[in-house]
Amino acid sequence: MTALYVLLVVLGLLLLALVVLLAFSYSRARTLLTPVRKPLAHQPRDFGLTMEDVRIPGPRGALAGWYLPARNGCTLICCHGINDNRGQWLDQIARLHQRGGYGALLFDFAGHGDSEGNLVTFGVRESEDIAAVVAYLRSRGDVDIARIGILGYSLGAISAVLAAAREPALRCVMVESCFADVQRDLGMLFHRYTGLPSFSFANLIVFWGQRIGKVKLAEIRPVRVIHQLAPRAVFIISDLRDELAVEPYDGEHLYASADEPKQLWQVPDAGHVHAFDLSPEEWIQRVGDFFDTYLAGGKAVSDKSAPQTEQ
Repeated sequence: MTALYVLLVVLGLLLLALVVLLAFSYSRARTLLTPVRKPLAHQPRDFGLTMEDVRIPGPRGALAGWYLPARNGCTLICCHGINDNRGQWLDQIARLHQRGGYGALLFDFAGHGDSEGNLVTFGVRESEDIAAVVAYLRSRGDVDIARIGILGYSLGAISAVLAAAREPALRCVMVESCFADVQRDLGMLFHRYTGLPSFSFANLIVFWGQRIGKVKLAEIRPVRVIHQLAPRAVFIISDLRDELAVEPYDGEHLYASADEPKQLWQVPDAGHVHAFDLSPEEWIQRVGDFFDTYLAGGKAVSDKSAPQTEQ
């Protein structure tokens, strides 16, 4: 009886540990796929911009956005990071518009900002949101569809690469703090903040995440599709003090997998999507030069009379 009792106790403890593990991984997956809506802290007028409020039909409901007409014929689609919103891009676009005449469409992914929806899928459904934005720009009649570029931060970066691999209208791509392989990065991130082994936990989180979101999270690997962007240009910004993306691994592997033309800017002291905050003038110069070369064809329009960007 004693041996049987001990065996039952051990089996009971193992079963309890399994239940706790499954419950914990399910909870983590649910948290990862539930976006937190961040209120808009700024409006276009705060940066001297006059933008049109737009509502774009998306696959998961209406997407909220701001549209800024171009002076140089080029329109930039701006994709924010997770738990953020379109306001993340206002300062940068104000400066690029003043510097070179770039137009832009800033929008909230589903489940973020003022858009409908309640789920984040780390790029799968978000790339479909981008496709809806491209379709909207194509339908306007005042946008040169042959001169559209895309910029993405973090979640927006992953989504931009996935979308551009399928959408030839996106003529060049700039990404910052982009995960190279979402499952690998989630595992590394889990280990970084918990100290627990990443393999089993990360796999379980992805397992539950795929069932909650009904998407294949394990297949979100920008590093495997970024080569499909060529001969379109890609500019990768790698923040070397990134606390979320695994740098310099992610940036270097994305760059190595991309075909020419491509650029890599490694920013030594920048945290996650903080290169602009750290070095705004250099960020605008590098990003502006990239789009001048590969989207505007070196014909960017400077407007000295444009309103100064407010600080």
